[in-house]
Amino acid sequence: MRLKTIHARTMQEAMELVREQMGAEAIIVATHEDEGTRGVRVTAASDMEDRHIPETERAISFETLQMIGNSLDDHGTPPQLTDKLLNSVAAQAKADAHMSLSGALQDTYNFMPLPESGVGARPIMLIGPPGGGKTSAAAKLAARSVVSGHSVTLITTDTVRARAVEQLDAYGSRLGLSTKVAPDPLALIEEIENAEADDLIVIDTMGVNPYSQEDMDKLIEFAGAIAVEPILVLTAGRDVIEAIEIAKAYEDVNPSRMLVTGLDMVRRLGSILAAVEASGLAFSDVSPSPNIVNGLRPVNAVSLARLLLPSEASIPNNTSSSQIAPENSEVSKTSLREEDVVENDELAPTGSN
Repeated sequence: MRLKTIHARTMQEAMELVREQMGAEAIIVATHEDEGTRGVRVTAASDMEDRHIPETERAISFETLQMIGNSLDDHGTPPQLTDKLLNSVAAQAKADAHMSLSGALQDTYNFMPLPESGVGARPIMLIGPPGGGKTSAAAKLAARSVVSGHSVTLITTDTVRARAVEQLDAYGSRLGLSTKVAPDPLALIEEIENAEADDLIVIDTMGVNPYSQEDMDKLIEFAGAIAVEPILVLTAGRDVIEAIEIAKAYEDVNPSRMLVTGLDMVRRLGSILAAVEASGLAFSDVSPSPNIVNGLRPVNAVSLARLLLPSEASIPNNTSSSQIAPENSEVSKTSLREEDVVENDELAPTGSN
């Protein structure tokens, strides 16, 4: 199957060009308004090279392309990225929409879920702009490890935001953890060295304005003080261009993966697809729930495809926290949510950073 993208001033002109260049049997799989030229951008598919394939399979293939193209458009995916994914889908030669999109996502992105434990592994440092959900993500990472029976150390470097330490400590205390505070890079080194025997070390950082070089320099100083793995935390639902710019702005901190928050509050993920693709980061985990326990999910090509296709619009959440927690764990008896901490702290931000 051959895909081609055609630019034109009007839809009628685009259709005429499709018929002229690809034949009368070409199928439109995606259309976009081209803001740069105030025209239209049409992606069409032709099976002239696949005449040996049975007609029923060709029809399903066109249907698959149209379904996926429409879904990516609905998510606000940039046209260039939509075209890239659709071309990869066409190369999969699979009739099933979910498996075709999964294959295309696997070809386009890297997936590296964060570990629940790993003595000797680099501490996980969560970085990102203010209001991105870093603090609750730190608590969710800790909870996931705690309910699996691992030892965890929580550290925060955020001594700037009002009650930031108290917020993380409130989460930690419900998990049976105390929060360590590192107001400067030397203190961070000391806290990490003291926690070397623990299975997991999670570091929450202050929200940093990605467009302030002074703020970024401070973050770089913390991240460079000792061997850590910076993870960019970005909330879903941002403007596409803004999300791309933010992801690229953190390149000097050398993050390797992106953790996506706020999936329970948005329905369009095009900006996240674009930001991860443009920055070259790997997808790690997503937060589809405000629950601290069982509120984080590793993501792979299959689960991401479920999020993007209309019939499977969310990551399955059939396992309750009590099912995954140890039977006698105090955590399993605690229904802890992000707002439980925020609502009880009148100075805590509504964004639950």
